[in-house]
Amino acid sequence: MKNKMIFSIALFASLSLVLTSCNEDSDDGMSNMESKAQVRVIHTSYDAPAVDVAANGQTAIQDLAYGISSGYAGLNAGSTNLQVTPAGANSPVVIDADVVLEQDKDYTVIAAGALSGIEPVVVEDSREAVGDKAKIRFAHMSPDAPAVDIKLDSGQGTTVFGDVAFKEVANYIEVDGGSYVFAVTPANSSDEVIVFDPITVENGKVYTVTAKGTLNGNDQYPFIARVFVDNGAGDVFVDLTAFGNANAMVVHASPDAPAVDLRVDDMVAGSGLEFPNNTSYLPVTGGTRNIKVNAAGTSTTVIEADIDFMKDMYYSIFAVDSVSKIEPLLIEDDLTPPAAGNAHARFIHLSPNAQAVDITTTDGNVVFADKSFKEYTAFTPLAAGTYDLQVRLQGTESVVLDLSGITLEDGKIYTIFAKGFVGGTGSQELGAQIIVNM
Repeated sequence: MKNKMIFSIALFASLSLVLTSCNEDSDDGMSNMESKAQVRVIHTSYDAPAVDVAANGQTAIQDLAYGISSGYAGLNAGSTNLQVTPAGANSPVVIDADVVLEQDKDYTVIAAGALSGIEPVVVEDSREAVGDKAKIRFAHMSPDAPAVDIKLDSGQGTTVFGDVAFKEVANYIEVDGGSYVFAVTPANSSDEVIVFDPITVENGKVYTVTAKGTLNGNDQYPFIARVFVDNGAGDVFVDLTAFGNANAMVVHASPDAPAVDLRVDDMVAGSGLEFPNNTSYLPVTGGTRNIKVNAAGTSTTVIEADIDFMKDMYYSIFAVDSVSKIEPLLIEDDLTPPAAGNAHARFIHLSPNAQAVDITTTDGNVVFADKSFKEYTAFTPLAAGTYDLQVRLQGTESVVLDLSGITLEDGKIYTIFAKGFVGGTGSQELGAQIIVNM
């Protein structure tokens, strides 16, 4: 259920199939002179071979491969018998269906289900463009997937298509052209099955989003979402790929705040985190995620933020300031490996009542200069070794904190942050914390 799929655009250039025209004077076959109904076939039967399609006994489509649309072709209106057989063979007939086609209307016939239970799903298309809108619909053709909702941005987002079951095709909706992130959840649930990469839809275009394959990660039929463009020939599509995960670390840096729980989209991701500890990096589904920091074991939210996480990126979220003013500090972490013989280190000033400071060596050489509360440096190359550092009031020789015996290992990446209060006692006294980022 947690297969995460999302959009990676790869436009289909051409189809290796033949539309064989039938006698134009026959009422039984394709009519190339007068297209009284426009019909296309989409092959979504995941374990079926490439197929031929016959209309009223005459071959209309040859060698239609799995996942491909035949494109629209003219078929005479009225009752039409459609037969589907393996490509190049007359038998077995895996689909034998009579459909009634109306003049001047457009249809999509979807070969759905596993081969053992394959059947046609026939839907009427609405290909008329709306100049200032895009039109989108969703076709659920994945046999082992439950009924689903399609939502904007995340499992907590606005429902676009609700409770669509296998073999159902939701009606077209109109949306403004632009970039969208769609998430798939089980019907009436916020649990994410899939979150898609952002996709750009264009005003005046008409789209059918088709889910095909299986959710079973052990077979050879991966779940794929494919977007067909219904305008024009009806054979162009955009494939969807997994959005992927980001990685986020939460650091408790509020000196007088109690232990906290971390919730991502209202699901517990970590509990009982005490000052000044951290969660280490946790995988987070890419896209806009709702992050909550609650007092441990309660529903009292002390920090809440919607954060846009990019796949494959790393982030640190610091809970900072005194508890009465607690807030998040989000930093994107550049974990580029250090050059041989070096470590990378950065400094973050997180002592709420401390002045601006410099970080120096004991002989006064400035390593990180002039950082005020909530300010931070980039990860900086330093020769691997052991350092005796000092925290000095900015621009002076006044040492407020000694940081002796700090070992930076070859190839490692570190965050050093000032913690606690000036004048604080016990766990809240002024000090420094070191995080090994990588």
